[in-house]
Amino acid sequence: MILKLKLTSLLLFRFTVIVFGVALCSNLLQAHQVSSVSLISHLDTKEKTYLLDAAMEVVPSVDPAVNDQISPEDAAREFAEEYLKVLFDQKDADPKPKLEISIEKASDENTPEELQRQQVLVKMSGSFPEGAKEFLLYLSPNCPMAVVMVTIKDDRPSRRMQVILAGEYSRPVNIEPLVEGDPFTGEGGKGKAGEKEIPKAESKEKPETSEASSQAVADDQKTSSIAAGWRAFFGFSLVPMLLPLALLLLTLKGRETFGQMAALVIGQSPGVALAAFGLIGTFTWTLPVAGLLLVVLAGEALFHRECKWWRYIIALVAGLFSGLVISMAPAFSEIFNGAEPAATSRLLGFVFGTELALVAAALVGAGILLFLSRFDWYRTSIVQPLAVLCCGYGIFLVIEMFL
Repeated sequence: MILKLKLTSLLLFRFTVIVFGVALCSNLLQAHQVSSVSLISHLDTKEKTYLLDAAMEVVPSVDPAVNDQISPEDAAREFAEEYLKVLFDQKDADPKPKLEISIEKASDENTPEELQRQQVLVKMSGSFPEGAKEFLLYLSPNCPMAVVMVTIKDDRPSRRMQVILAGEYSRPVNIEPLVEGDPFTGEGGKGKAGEKEIPKAESKEKPETSEASSQAVADDQKTSSIAAGWRAFFGFSLVPMLLPLALLLLTLKGRETFGQMAALVIGQSPGVALAAFGLIGTFTWTLPVAGLLLVVLAGEALFHRECKWWRYIIALVAGLFSGLVISMAPAFSEIFNGAEPAATSRLLGFVFGTELALVAAALVGAGILLFLSRFDWYRTSIVQPLAVLCCGYGIFLVIEMFL
């Protein structure tokens, strides 16, 4: 009976791998398609014009005949018209932006022809509607990838880029003309023509409660950062929650379990920190790679119960990608909105919130699995089905990238 169940689990695992291979092969038969998009939004509040400068990498099919069906220009134009929407005050831009498309080679001369990559440059330009106050970019829910965007307003670039996921809006940008100083009193700037600058009066007395108020604000920000870290861990993707479970499915021995969890925590914290400081960005393959690591960690529980040394290294790498996945959550953008560099207090609070959530998920999972491990049917009825489900979800994330 046990041998039959093991064979069934092995067949299920192989079936998911075969499904992934079929999806990958079907993707190779498609014509030209956009694989990545980076975009710069130029906003001129004086001239009331905008220019979206998008660089799209177009990947051809292995079959030249299929490539003739859709040219790189057509693929880029279809992406710009169907997935990218320019909004002003939550309304579609009217008139629609004008498109200009050109092609550049993204590979050098030494690259073999079959590996050549083409980069399509798409410029979307237009003017602000009358009375518009905010600029937004919306990415259609059907978009197969995220878009990385940097905003340049009046020749002043934003300090951090932002990653727009499918079905999400970019951060709103105020497009009203910048006014320096008070136009009525002339404080901080020049008043009417012919008048002198009026210096801003300096306050000689400081309120007694200023230091206490600053400390209270800092405490509130730290508390909100911890809560945002907790929400980002649980509220965006199942990968951060399933990774501790995948580690527990192999073994529940104290020393080995603690070592794996420590590696996961050690990898996750730098992943969040690097994303917060903008040193590592999130890409379209971040979630699929995290899903693939989940498959490796969970799938191993189907075949043996030994914790090999290299499993700790995989747990460390999985933690790093788990941190990058967490940085894609909306709660992450609420704390690190790019208006100013990431403050240390907010970063520490957010990281502590994610670590607290990871430990909570691991403790709950360990408590339930320890209780169920006393029964003879634990591995056949609990471990193996859960491992197959984790592998299925991880492979789904990989397949979704190619659909």
